[in-house]
Amino acid sequence: MRVERPGDRRFARAGGILAVAAGLLVGSALAGVPGAAAGLIAGLLLGVALHRVLDHRTARRRAALAAPFPGEWREFLLEAYDHFERLPEDWRRRFEKDLRLFLAEKRITGVGIEATEELRLLVAASAVTLSLGWPDYEWDQLTEVLLYADNFDRDYAVGDSELSGMAHPWGTVILSVPALRQSFEHPDDGYHVGVHEFAHILDVDHTHFDGIPVGFYGARAREWVEAAEREMRRLRRGPSAFDDYGAHDPVEFLGVAVEAFFELPQEVRRRHREVYSLLSAYFGQDPAAWDDARGLDE
Repeated sequence: MRVERPGDRRFARAGGILAVAAGLLVGSALAGVPGAAAGLIAGLLLGVALHRVLDHRTARRRAALAAPFPGEWREFLLEAYDHFERLPEDWRRRFEKDLRLFLAEKRITGVGIEATEELRLLVAASAVTLSLGWPDYEWDQLTEVLLYADNFDRDYAVGDSELSGMAHPWGTVILSVPALRQSFEHPDDGYHVGVHEFAHILDVDHTHFDGIPVGFYGARAREWVEAAEREMRRLRRGPSAFDDYGAHDPVEFLGVAVEAFFELPQEVRRRHREVYSLLSAYFGQDPAAWDDARGLDE
């Protein structure tokens, strides 16, 4: 994520010009010359307002990054998150920047539980893990993250063990706090509810899920679909680095595969090389190589 979003200045200029032009045309059509003058003024005011909104967003981002990254946050992430620890130093600095911008802009709400600083860090870390290799990515389709005190059922009643997380196509993510904590406490079990649910948000295309990450098109999309189908058949036959839940359908396979890619990267690279290669290229990250560099074996 960048301090100034790509295209903001171009968008503001284009929006201002369109607002002025629309004001002139509509005002002229409704009331001739006096209407055109009034429309021009309205268009100018709208254009100025648009510039101010975008400038305010940039200023908010600059303010979020103005102070040094809190040392206690860094210590917490190094202790709590194996993926943060494996990152090379330059990637870790980028992670810290993106995490602060995510926290400054995304709404994280506790439902029956307080959204503490620690929980907010775990949520942001889950999301930033996926988008770290994309400097221009904004999580625009994410509207809110809701934290529940426990697992929940499909009617959102807390206390049922059916669901630990859910992602809605309109952009809301729900996470069970115990499941979220467990995801960080056990970094090599292939399970991470935060990564899983944010992976579903990456799958949202025109308000529906299809199991193909947005950004895979044409031949690359077909390559992913074919690889996913092979791996789902393999899951149904026997052992795999991917959780059995991924055999349900292509949408859940994507979430499970992304979890394993970040939690068990060396194993996924060895046992499911095609999926690893596709996800590594997609995310612009190579966690297995980073584990190699720090001398880890599977």
